[in-house]
Amino acid sequence: MSAVAGRKARDEKFGRSMGAVSIILLVMIVPLGHCENFQYESHGKRDPFVPLVGVDRPAAGRLEEITSVADIRLEGIATGAGKSMVAILNGEVVKEGDKFGDIEIKKITGRKVSILFGGKPYEMSLTEEEGGIKSGR
Repeated sequence: MSAVAGRKARDEKFGRSMGAVSIILLVMIVPLGHCENFQYESHGKRDPFVPLVGVDRPAAGRLEEITSVADIRLEGIATGAGKSMVAILNGEVVKEGDKFGDIEIKKITGRKVSILFGGKPYEMSLTEEEGGIKSGR
């Protein structure tokens, strides 16, 4: 095969592969224009794009950054490994004895969490109301 024939064969092969790539890109790009009016149809099921907790509540921040007991939110209490209790405060799983800045987790029961915040004791209770109730001693 001559050098000219070899280049011609290589150029034809390159042209075919570029044509295939162009078609693939076109197939991928064209549907993107139709996404503007997309609306999720739940058909009676829960919308997976809506958060389960705190839909209308701004995040209070990480526990280490909390500067007021009013910013601490009790979101749940569960039984951890070995029957130990854990709580969810501001989206973080905590256990008795944990310390986060000014916050120390003292006791976790089935419905309450006792904490020290800035050296002062507080209790947080789970209620039907989102966020629970806080009370100083």
